[in-house]
Amino acid sequence: MTIPSLRGARFLAPYGHDGRTTSLRDFVRNVITNEFAGPEPSPAIVDAMVVYIQDIDFLPNPNLGPGGRLTAQAGAAERRGETLFARPFPHDPSLSCAGCHIPSAVFVDHLQHDVGSGGFFKTPTLLDANFNAPYFHDGRYDSDERVVEHFDRLFGLELTGQDQADLVAYLHAVGDGQHPYERDGAIARVAEIMDFASVLSTAIPSRDAAITALVTHTVGAELRELAEKFPALKDTNVGAGRAQCSAARAVLKDLVLCLRRVDIAAADGRFDEAASE
Repeated sequence: MTIPSLRGARFLAPYGHDGRTTSLRDFVRNVITNEFAGPEPSPAIVDAMVVYIQDIDFLPNPNLGPGGRLTAQAGAAERRGETLFARPFPHDPSLSCAGCHIPSAVFVDHLQHDVGSGGFFKTPTLLDANFNAPYFHDGRYDSDERVVEHFDRLFGLELTGQDQADLVAYLHAVGDGQHPYERDGAIARVAEIMDFASVLSTAIPSRDAAITALVTHTVGAELRELAEKFPALKDTNVGAGRAQCSAARAVLKDLVLCLRRVDIAAADGRFDEAASE
């Protein structure tokens, strides 16, 4: 089974390839306890994960306007493809691509269908699809071209070579997005870590030992990994900046120890000490 993207998950119920779970909260808990055989998570942790997932949005796509329609920047091929996408199937006028992938509803219909892939599976969104290959629940196709060929063959769409190319151009336009890239480095990593660590400012005053433990363990692991990015003094491959690297490693290791003290204090119910740390 392919792993679906979490982008736009709040719009994409039901969950799972087969769409058997209507609640995102139930889906998250099931993944933890059943699919990965993990311990039963606390309700607070499940709630936090659901809120986090719901905050992950689709990438901005300048190709699409209101109602999922193409914008003025679309070319002739994409527009022909959009027309084909909405055209009824020749041998079953009740069906069309747009009938299941509804453009005005983030390209889904929230239903399960048999499209010749071994059972009934929910309609996946086409948004961000350019970043989510391979396609189908089992990852059998690695390109939009092969997906279009599959539907042409299965439903007798009688598409010409030009038709297929136009549909692929349309799918590429719909599945595109402005993908933000940030230059990796210590400053960006520390900023991200501090975002996670900021949860402690709520968890400790709330005397929530479980969330405090989750944050300290997660952030501590991130800091340890980051510390290893700075070469040690004994590393002979390092020339200039050896003193700065050593200082950075020392600071990060001190932070790890500090978080450990926070975790121990909170676990013992000594939240005032945890707050001081």
